[in-house]
Amino acid sequence: MSTVTESQFERSTAVPVPGVATRRKFLCHCLKVTPEEVQQCITVSNAETVHEVTRGCGAGKGCTACHCRIKDLLAGACDDCGQSKRRCLCAAQPA
Repeated sequence: MSTVTESQFERSTAVPVPGVATRRKFLCHCLKVTPEEVQQCITVSNAETVHEVTRGCGAGKGCTACHCRIKDLLAGACDDCGQSKRRCLCAAQPA
């Protein structure tokens, strides 16, 4: 039977320190592709589909859970609210 030393316990309960860089947020966790990399791929290659993004930067080749986020980036952002045009409700709001 192993025991937890004080230093192991302190590390496991450590509180993040403000100002210290946090983990990078990945759009595609399987292949570790960031949203910025996907956006650059869309811009540089003029990608219009998830398949074209997948060929360009690899995002979406794994489990495919990120395909909805890739579609959001492909749709662009709403000028009014900044949300993806796929999810934006600004057009549904009465003027």
